[in-house]
Amino acid sequence: MEFSRKDMKILKGVAILFMLSLHLFARKDVGGLYETFSEINGIPLVYYIGLFGDACVPIYLFASGYGLYLSLGKLNTMKSKLKKNLIRILKLLINFWIILFLFMAIAFLVGMPEAFSGGINQFFLNFFLLSSSYNGAWWYLQTYVILVLLSPVFIKIIQKHHFILVLAVSGIIYSITYLQRIKHVIDFGDNTALNIVVNAIVLVGTSQLAFVVGVIFAKEKIYSIIYNWFYNIPFKNALCLMGILMLVIIHGFIETMFIAPFTAIAFICIFNLMNKNELVEELLLFVGDHSTNLWLTHMFFYMTIFPTLVFAVRYPILIFLWLVILCLFTSFGINSLYHPIVKLIDSKLGGNSKKYQINRDNKSIS
Repeated sequence: MEFSRKDMKILKGVAILFMLSLHLFARKDVGGLYETFSEINGIPLVYYIGLFGDACVPIYLFASGYGLYLSLGKLNTMKSKLKKNLIRILKLLINFWIILFLFMAIAFLVGMPEAFSGGINQFFLNFFLLSSSYNGAWWYLQTYVILVLLSPVFIKIIQKHHFILVLAVSGIIYSITYLQRIKHVIDFGDNTALNIVVNAIVLVGTSQLAFVVGVIFAKEKIYSIIYNWFYNIPFKNALCLMGILMLVIIHGFIETMFIAPFTAIAFICIFNLMNKNELVEELLLFVGDHSTNLWLTHMFFYMTIFPTLVFAVRYPILIFLWLVILCLFTSFGINSLYHPIVKLIDSKLGGNSKKYQINRDNKSIS
């Protein structure tokens, strides 16, 4: 009983909602942006809900590692794997470039050109994923592209060596690069080119652990083992909800982002064990379909171009829903430009937008 494409799309829907919650509410001083009610030791309760949202990127990484292992595993040659990955990257970049030009136009139309300050140099740095100065959430674009390009190497290493050894090495790399990312142990001065390279290495280092775990789950069929142990236990949904609540509480005590991959992987397993209402699944699938656009656009709404509009409703749940609606509305416009281009790519380059066949009875990916 392995994860299906449907499961992964639902997880992406959850992950993007986590991301929005993290960016909106993971702040102890709300600065009058919204009303706070329940507090714990003077800290808004919504802060702890937002804090748990830092599982968002590790969820994406896990899903990417898992999916790439299954997708690339069907291809026999390195050339075919490289072609598939390059098409995947090209589609993402086209999606990104549409959003970049669209919001540059919007910013100038509403009199907010400073949202894209820095001149032609910054434009090209952002355009080629060497900077995320226009939108902080765009840092993951570069990291994802690098991980996709390196995925055949990761997969080959994981196939060749015992997964415990791979996890140990991956954990060490994660710890070292996390320390550099947060503490800047080694200062590389003002050399822009060197800092770009080092930053890319550090971000890949702190991201590869969840990606590697996703590959290992796919290779070793770990979720099937967990499923067989726990799926039929009494009061499963109640116990799973308690498990997720415990993860939120633990992260409330251990506030460091260091534990995000671990809470994310635990959440993925617990969440997928739960029986879900059909309406909830359909809503999360719908959000999952638009998750890339929500990821790439939401900061323009709540931070740089339209923050007054987003926070005008004052109450956290309304702010959250309003931001989701604004991003979804924009996503339909983006997709009206993006989908025809993707169809052209598929027809010319042989890309296949239908990556998986879904068996809804046994929930397998084939």
